[in-house]
Amino acid sequence: MSHLTDSLKLRDGLSCVNRFCLLAVALLLVAFFKGALPTALAGESDDVKILLELERKMAQAWVQRDARTLEQILADNYTLAGTGDALIGKDQYVAGIANPDFRTTSAIIDDLRIRIYGDASVVTGRATYRGWSEKRGSYVRRFRFTDTFVRSGSTWKCVATHASGLAPE
Repeated sequence: MSHLTDSLKLRDGLSCVNRFCLLAVALLLVAFFKGALPTALAGESDDVKILLELERKMAQAWVQRDARTLEQILADNYTLAGTGDALIGKDQYVAGIANPDFRTTSAIIDDLRIRIYGDASVVTGRATYRGWSEKRGSYVRRFRFTDTFVRSGSTWKCVATHASGLAPE
């Protein structure tokens, strides 16, 4: 009987040690991730919401062929850089929305990360655009992008985009 009692005490002691270890590990993980995750400063959370909405609107503008929305969000000196050597200005980029040779039917953006530096911000993300092209038929284009925004007064404008193609799914 003494042997059984000693065994139960040892098991209870181990359970207590295990619980303590789990609690200690959990607290360490919370402390680690709290330091690793960005926290929004006063007013930044509102800017993050605005920038997320602007990204969503830019993607949906291609589906809805809404040049007006792009005109409002893009700065007059906007530049798009992609995998080729050409730089595309705002007028050329917005004109592409009405091109009858292709149609975007779905635009999904995800994996968005927003960093705000005063009156400038950098948004990185991934996009998947689906549609059809007169020359190629249906298409799926996947890419990583970086959008740079500048705030003037209370308005954020996208001043530059860089996009890099990803392999098809």
